Amino acid sequence: MRKSKVLWTCLMLMTILLQSSVIITYAEPLNGYFDQMEDGVIVGWGWEPDSPNTIVPIHVTVTREETSQIVGDFHPNASIYREDLSENQIGHGMHGFRIQMDWDSLPDGVYRIEGQVNGKSFGNALSYVKGEPAPAKEPVVQEAALPTASRSLGTFRTTGYCSCSRCSGKWGKRTSTGAIPRSNHTVAVDPKVIPYGTKLMINGVVYTAEDCGSGVNGKHIDIYYDSHMEALRHGRRSAEVFLVP
Repeated sequence: MRKSKVLWTCLMLMTILLQSSVIITYAEPLNGYFDQMEDGVIVGWGWEPDSPNTIVPIHVTVTREETSQIVGDFHPNASIYREDLSENQIGHGMHGFRIQMDWDSLPDGVYRIEGQVNGKSFGNALSYVKGEPAPAKEPVVQEAALPTASRSLGTFRTTGYCSCSRCSGKWGKRTSTGAIPRSNHTVAVDPKVIPYGTKLMINGVVYTAEDCGSGVNGKHIDIYYDSHMEALRHGRRSAEVFLVP
């Protein structure tokens, strides 16, 4: 009898430990993320995973790195509907936000943009450079020169994917050609439209067609990223695609 009680106690402890490990594994979803800025507008999303269909307030600060002075302090609600969030099961999709920052009133320098939801930091932060360093980040001459040496294939719909089970299913880090996918290199295409091995230039980056997908048909290109959040940030876009000789 005592032996059976000991066994029962051990089983109960194992069950509790297993449940705890599951909680630890899944207790770190992202509460928010900044997308690429659009003409100085701060863009991103925020939510509360425990209440996925609740619109939540966020806290965004803009700090001048040179002086550590907070020059922007915003508390908007993340309530803008975004189809990419809904499709990736970020609540009901009404978790986007846009913040108009008056950069013209600020002195030249580097600014750090950080966000929080209920005291939990966003999955990334942004840097904004105002002043002379900014033009150096825009390779205008290079981007204008590259397409002249290539043939345009027209405008394609572009999306992002990664090697997680939600994007790649059971295939993981394997492409349909057997290559290991790499960020800024691998794209999935419709082989009937673009043959495997074709070099393509999209927004100044040269990719190689190494993969395909069940949802990639016609003039659609899926761009590989190292993480699901980067793929999510890409969303759905349109871009002119060039054939690289």
